[in-house]
Amino acid sequence: MEQFLIAIGVAILLLMLTSLYRVVRGPTVIDRILGVNVIGTKTAVLIIIIGTLSARVEMFIDIALAYALLNFITTIAAARFYQRQSQPVLPEVEEAEPAPSAPPTVEHPKTTGEGSHAA
Repeated sequence: MEQFLIAIGVAILLLMLTSLYRVVRGPTVIDRILGVNVIGTKTAVLIIIIGTLSARVEMFIDIALAYALLNFITTIAAARFYQRQSQPVLPEVEEAEPAPSAPPTVEHPKTTGEGSHAA
């Protein structure tokens, strides 16, 4: 079982390299933010694997959960910061006086003089 967990850990480390490539190369800021998020998620999994190998899972689970929560909050904060930075600032526009509105006209139906009963 120990050999299997070590193999999984090495595989996750190799997958982290692909995410690191995405962080370095981009091409956009969102790609970089998501790359860091993926690396953080894989790090939390590696922390749990290390805890399993050291027979102290209960301690490492707490560390992994705290790390995952910090990773999530950081990703949301970075995405909101980027969203605010990328929105164009609109110039202030002075409000003009509203145009005077004419009173609404109501058209009345024409009556024929015979009443409302038809024969």
